[in-house]
Amino acid sequence: MMISYEAMIVQMEQLVQNAKHAQDEQQMREQLTAVKALCDIVLGQRNLKMEQTAMPSATVQLPVMRQANLSDKLQESDANGDSIFDF
Repeated sequence: MMISYEAMIVQMEQLVQNAKHAQDEQQMREQLTAVKALCDIVLGQRNLKMEQTAMPSATVQLPVMRQANLSDKLQESDANGDSIFDF
């Protein structure tokens, strides 16, 4: 079950109010850290949804080099061997 954005925002608003009325800096930082954590959760869920619905990445297909058959050799009248270095 997913928690709605509205419910998360209501909770964040409550934490912000608590931060405004905090007795000291440490309490304020704790409340703001909780707000940040809720934001990370909401944004993380959103990013997860986007990744799940994103188009699959294209795969690059490299050409397959095939091994030359002996019958595919170029026949030249002045060649004297199978190697390209034979003259």
